[in-house]
Amino acid sequence: MIQTVTTDNGSSNKFDRIVSDLIETGLSICDDFLSPLLVASISREAHELYNEGAFRHARVGRGASMQLRPEIRNDRVLWLESEKPTAVQLPYLLDLETLRREINRNLYLGLFEFEGHFALYPPGASYDIHYDRFIGSMQRVVTCILYLNQEWQEEDGGALKIYEGNDASDLPLPMQILPLGGRLVTFISERFPHEVLPSRRDRLSLTGWFRIRS
Repeated sequence: MIQTVTTDNGSSNKFDRIVSDLIETGLSICDDFLSPLLVASISREAHELYNEGAFRHARVGRGASMQLRPEIRNDRVLWLESEKPTAVQLPYLLDLETLRREINRNLYLGLFEFEGHFALYPPGASYDIHYDRFIGSMQRVVTCILYLNQEWQEEDGGALKIYEGNDASDLPLPMQILPLGGRLVTFISERFPHEVLPSRRDRLSLTGWFRIRS
């Protein structure tokens, strides 16, 4: 059964609610973080770029150890140019900047930038269980995943499955979260191992991390 904790974007306090969730459990699920019109616009831009061949097969690891491992993950990605966002991406990045400031103000994490990429999973693609924080690197601190899928149904699959990590959690874990358009999933990167389950249709997200200086 799909278990979710949702936040209504109808309130101007969506940032406060996300921060509160991060303080209480380390995980927040905010439905309708962006308007349906903006979600559709970002999704359309990403699909156009994908059709133009701008996406590349995702790799695992970092630096010299980065490698193509389709048995671990087989999505396609396109990294954002955060310093030169498109007009369509800009409103979302501005919202993330507000969220970054609110997290810093309340959790004192020292977050200083966002890095992110589009991730498109063709039907059947998946990503095995992993942590977002690389071994030996403390830079990625908070994960932010914005889903860009229209009219997603439970039978479409593609859930984000989150597991309990080394620290005990009050959340009902493992938990499966559907990639509904406009839903923003935010969590403390080092706390939750997670995987992307196979879907029956293209699954699109804008996935990224708030980072600290190394």
